[in-house]
Amino acid sequence: MRETLQERLVRTGLELLADQPAERLSLRQLAEKLDVSHQAPYVHFGSKRRFLAAVAGAGLRRATAQAKAAVASAAEPLARLHALVDAYLRFIRTQPHVHDLAYGPLVAKADHPLLQQAAIEYWDLLHETVAACQPEGTGEEEILRRCAVTWGTVYGLATLDGASVPGDRYALIHEAVDTLNQVWHSQ
Repeated sequence: MRETLQERLVRTGLELLADQPAERLSLRQLAEKLDVSHQAPYVHFGSKRRFLAAVAGAGLRRATAQAKAAVASAAEPLARLHALVDAYLRFIRTQPHVHDLAYGPLVAKADHPLLQQAAIEYWDLLHETVAACQPEGTGEEEILRRCAVTWGTVYGLATLDGASVPGDRYALIHEAVDTLNQVWHSQ
């Protein structure tokens, strides 16, 4: 199946984010790289913000697929949660500019349906994984609260910029997830 120009623009945008942050990405440079009109990105996306949201969505969708595979390969609920954390940390480490675009201030989930759908899929995976770790009888409202706490803890520790974190940051994140799980089962 032949790739459309819109798909080529998004794929090339992802490639450019391998080496530079989204703030430095030029739509003119992108168009020149693909040997298309400078207006082509605007024709297909309307604005740079909408284009960047589509790129973020494609990158987040890829990260979600990798996270789903990692979670599926683990046997126990807590092991699946740790696999999800590892997949997320790998996403930050290997695609920092895509991660920052998807979760940063440049774009909003509502800017492009691809980003909105990818964010929903990632949240659903987090929800499913956290829910499986809960004691029987835990209500949905409490599960949602625990998802938010888990996400905030992992995201917060993973993205501490320049802060002094005692020991290995990744080990600390896994320790925090273990602590959350212990609290869930002690209530």
